[in-house]
Amino acid sequence: MRKLTPYLLLAPALLFTLFVLVYPLVQNLINSLSDVSMITGNSGWIGLHNYQHVFEDTLFWRSFRNTAVYAVAGTLLALLIGLAFALLLNIKLGKFSSIMGCLYTVPWVISPVVAGFAWKWLLNDNFGIVNYWLSSVGIVPVGTSWLGHPGTALLSVMVARVWQFYPFAMVMFLAGIQSIPQEQYEAAAVDGATMVRRFFYITLPNLRAVGSVLLVLGVIWSFNDFNMVFVMTRGGPMNTSMVLPVLVREFSFVHFNLGRGSALSMVIFMLLTTLSFLYLKLVSRGEQA
Repeated sequence: MRKLTPYLLLAPALLFTLFVLVYPLVQNLINSLSDVSMITGNSGWIGLHNYQHVFEDTLFWRSFRNTAVYAVAGTLLALLIGLAFALLLNIKLGKFSSIMGCLYTVPWVISPVVAGFAWKWLLNDNFGIVNYWLSSVGIVPVGTSWLGHPGTALLSVMVARVWQFYPFAMVMFLAGIQSIPQEQYEAAAVDGATMVRRFFYITLPNLRAVGSVLLVLGVIWSFNDFNMVFVMTRGGPMNTSMVLPVLVREFSFVHFNLGRGSALSMVIFMLLTTLSFLYLKLVSRGEQA
């Protein structure tokens, strides 16, 4: 009985994992290989036909491009802003630094849905405060539709995503900066290195591992982001801000084609699994270093 005790203690967690993770994944895989509709039900096994339809759909490739731009460009911009604020917070200013640090982290603790609605109101073409400020100084015309114009919709959502992600990058960079041995800076100062040279030759090299992990992690989170895009634009106008997670919803619950939506979600799952392995490899390399 004592030999069985560890397995009995693990059984609830294993059953929960099977029910919450494994079963939905297997069922989704089966749906992706079947002709499943919310109207007609399951019409039988069709093999890779759903995957073929997904890869032949021009909207998939447009959404993939939008998702890549949204994830990679947005994450890089968030990392740059996070690094800048981390450098500012590293300056010892007493309680002021602590207060500002708390204020800077506010976007990270706000729900993506709440943040999406807040930015939707800020960018409103009629009464948004962003339009009011920019039009009052003549930068943009009155009534500019940031979320309703094909050229600015994805950029506007990206700005909201950067605003929400940069505090996490800031905290991670700040922890990395404060872990750098001060002896390196002191030795560089003795050799006459300027502040700029110390940043490029000491700070940045020491933050390379943190930056790599943040980049992969930010791309994974942004690649899988549904809430922000759906709340702000729902993929419009004219699919110019359509991303893959929102396209899954379109296939499944707008066109009622669960089979095709499941196939697309499996494609996203494989992409994110690849990025996750890269993330774990970077983390293990950082621990070894």
